[in-house]
Amino acid sequence: MQQVLLDTSIIIDFLRRKEKQHSILLKLVDQRKKLAISILTHTELYAGKSVWEHARARKELEIIFHPMEIKPINRLISQKAGQLVAINGLEMVDALIASSALYYKLPLVTLNLKDFQKVPRLELLAI
Repeated sequence: MQQVLLDTSIIIDFLRRKEKQHSILLKLVDQRKKLAISILTHTELYAGKSVWEHARARKELEIIFHPMEIKPINRLISQKAGQLVAINGLEMVDALIASSALYYKLPLVTLNLKDFQKVPRLELLAI
């Protein structure tokens, strides 16, 4: 079973859709992909104001995150992310997510192809 790293955009897309069955997240589940996220994606999603205003929104995140592996960052990921910001002009969070995908040798699934295409050797998974 192939593991993939999800960018925050994939989970936001799922949360916003009325017809969840058409989301990339559910397509990945149907393809039996093993899902992982960076701890930064976890943090970004908990940074939404509605998560703290509505217990239902918080519970929905907990359900989504439950089967996912949450990948930590370390010094090597941090250093590579700094390089991606300096050389490739990525935003800090995107650089940390891309660097995590490189470090863990996982394809990245994102709706933000434009920015991540700048990263050499980063495998982007098309769904």
